[in-house]
Amino acid sequence: MRLNQEDQQLILDFYFRCGSDEEIVRGRDLIATNPEAARLYDGLEETLTELDSIKYEPCPENLADLTVARLKLAASASRAGQTHAVQSNLEQLLEAESQKAAASIGVSAGTKIRSGPRTLRNFFEFAATAAAIILISGVAFPTISYMRQHSRQLACINNMRTVGEAVGKSTNDSDNLAAVKLAAGSPWWKIGDQSQQSQSNTRFAWQLLKRDYVKPEAFICAGHRNARPVSPEQLLQQLYDFPSRNNISYSFIIICDKTPPLQNRSRKIIMGDMNPVFRSIPTCGNDLFGKMNEFEKVLLNQHLRQMCSPNHNCKGQNVLYSDGSVEYVRDRIVNGDDIFTVRGVEAYTGTETPADDNDVFLVP
Repeated sequence: MRLNQEDQQLILDFYFRCGSDEEIVRGRDLIATNPEAARLYDGLEETLTELDSIKYEPCPENLADLTVARLKLAASASRAGQTHAVQSNLEQLLEAESQKAAASIGVSAGTKIRSGPRTLRNFFEFAATAAAIILISGVAFPTISYMRQHSRQLACINNMRTVGEAVGKSTNDSDNLAAVKLAAGSPWWKIGDQSQQSQSNTRFAWQLLKRDYVKPEAFICAGHRNARPVSPEQLLQQLYDFPSRNNISYSFIIICDKTPPLQNRSRKIIMGDMNPVFRSIPTCGNDLFGKMNEFEKVLLNQHLRQMCSPNHNCKGQNVLYSDGSVEYVRDRIVNGDDIFTVRGVEAYTGTETPADDNDVFLVP
């Protein structure tokens, strides 16, 4: 299986441990299951591991004393007429040093090394290059990772603005909302259900596609792994909802018979990046008409209370307001309200509705 650019980046993030915890885990799993990924990782390991063998060793404190002593020895030997012996001693010293340099760069002990300035210069050039590569690895890759995340964030903002424009146009279509409103207390989690009765909070977004207010790509955040737009577009007229959770990266306010008209709302959040509390809820199965699973009750814990959207490495989320503006928020508590939960509810069964008009609840 040929690796795409995103898979290759996952492997690099795993090797250098410079991505998010989620990306590092995904890279590890990819290497374990994909032979091509394993080969790429082995190549990195074989190529770059040698750089780790070049380690800094502090200069001995008595190096200066040893050097002076050796120079004195050479001078005294010269005065005594022992020039030949001194030359032999110097050659032995140079040979020993060259062998140390050879061992440092991985040359076998039996290989003949030519001593002299050229050998030492090659060694220091190699060491400098290795140090530069290690430095670049430590600085450039995190920078590239940050730039990639920022690019995804901007693309997500553009998507939300597009959807916001579509929502504004569609609110004048009364049949649009009437056809998809849930009865308060009915399931909002059944993405992929193709019955005519509304069983999912994504049906309003699906109507935006079906009536050509917006294109499928607008519902895909670049930070949502495995996400893909609905294709082919002929399915739009045949289905009643998104076929899969992977076809929509965002969560919407619940559209039910208790929801105030969108156009009459003050500036409130109506859409955001994927809700982290319910990202693992079951859907309609792997195929379009798969058997529906039952909702597994979700109990809030400290981790679920603090986690931000997985679309942006759990560091924050973009939110769309009813006036069409988009904002990136680093906390899920907006105006004192947790936008991903219902106020006062600890256990979720997939049928919750907001506590009141000021309680934003983005699902699924």
